[in-house]
Amino acid sequence: MQSHTEVLNTLDFGPALRIVGPDESGQFRVDGLEDESRRLFVASVLGGAGAENAAAPTSAPTKPILTSSCPGWVCYAEKTHPYVLPHLSRVKSPQALMGTLLKTTLSKKLGIPPSRIWHLAVMPCFDKKLEASREELTDTVWAGDGKPGRGVRDVDCVITSKEVLMLAESRGFNFFDLPRSNPNLQRATFPDARLDKFLFPRRAAHRSSQAAGSSGGNLYFTLQTVASKHPNSQIQTIRGRNADVTEYIVASSTGDPIFKAARYYGFRNIQNLVRKLKPARPSRLPGGKAFGAARRPNGKPAGLEYAYVEVMACPGGCTNGGGQIKADDPIIVERKGFATKPGPLEQKDFLAEVDEAYFSAEDSDGEEVVSQNGESRADIVDGMSPSYIRDTLAHWADITGIDLGRLALTTYREVISDVGKDKTTETERVIQLAGKIGGGW
Repeated sequence: MQSHTEVLNTLDFGPALRIVGPDESGQFRVDGLEDESRRLFVASVLGGAGAENAAAPTSAPTKPILTSSCPGWVCYAEKTHPYVLPHLSRVKSPQALMGTLLKTTLSKKLGIPPSRIWHLAVMPCFDKKLEASREELTDTVWAGDGKPGRGVRDVDCVITSKEVLMLAESRGFNFFDLPRSNPNLQRATFPDARLDKFLFPRRAAHRSSQAAGSSGGNLYFTLQTVASKHPNSQIQTIRGRNADVTEYIVASSTGDPIFKAARYYGFRNIQNLVRKLKPARPSRLPGGKAFGAARRPNGKPAGLEYAYVEVMACPGGCTNGGGQIKADDPIIVERKGFATKPGPLEQKDFLAEVDEAYFSAEDSDGEEVVSQNGESRADIVDGMSPSYIRDTLAHWADITGIDLGRLALTTYREVISDVGKDKTTETERVIQLAGKIGGGW
């Protein structure tokens, strides 16, 4: 289930639909989006929504808004700290957004049921398999009554970076000998012209900023958006107790704080974060103060004034995910020529190489698309226009006939432990699988 073997079996034995497409075979094929094209879509939606919600008045979602694209973190919150669920951003993760986009648009444009569309995602984390099995991420939400259920998954299969190598080895070829060709030169056209232009833009060569971090850049885009609305403002960075905790302040030209945010990576740091968000317990004594009230005036969390927090379960972020290739993997040991088994120091150096490759990746050559129908956009933030994103999302809702809330947002729920029960659900099997093969945090 959700392995490289499933990928091979689906490709070898899965029934293909005969659809009039742009290629000679008469089959319509959807190639995987290259990293930067996907980043444009999901970072715009996630970052834009995060920036708008985080900077909104107090009537907006409970602050601080906590990112929810890390399934390990979401699972931890649902099982052990349900009081933080109102803080979780309801915007779907990048994986979930792409799944919903593909299933809704292709089924509508091609006139085929979602069950005949197979969506594969390659991710750095085994917990992404768990996310794909969530009932909140099925067609029952966007095509049914809007409630979670056992419908057709938006993401059918998830494999990790490590499993990509296993897939290559099972076919008998060396992954490192494959040509580094641009997928845009071979891809089929997306069936909606406007979404095709949006998903596969022609952009100028551009390197990702290391300030964006190694987990998609949601926090970075949010900070840039807030700063763009306040001329002459500056983004201040304050190092936390360790390298995985950082505080950010958008300050005015006079030095006054306008917006505070933070980055919390790693399970131990997450524990400190949720501890600060824990509400004070009411006293059982008449007239007594709430437990912890001395440290938390009016029952508010002490020392936590952030509007937005980027949370990831893995130390170092997604490039250090459990499904990533590690320094002690046999293929890396062979290529690096390690005489002994690599330890923490070698893994740290190898992770630095991975981060460098991540940050140095360039967009495809060409002009950067920041306008729609030839009309220039004035609200450009880090090469992206929030208004263009909103217009494109509205177009997505129009062509599918589905409310945007069902398409782009999700829900969370407290998970009650089933310890001692014999019932084994599909989700539990995925958890067991992820645990056996080293996933999560």
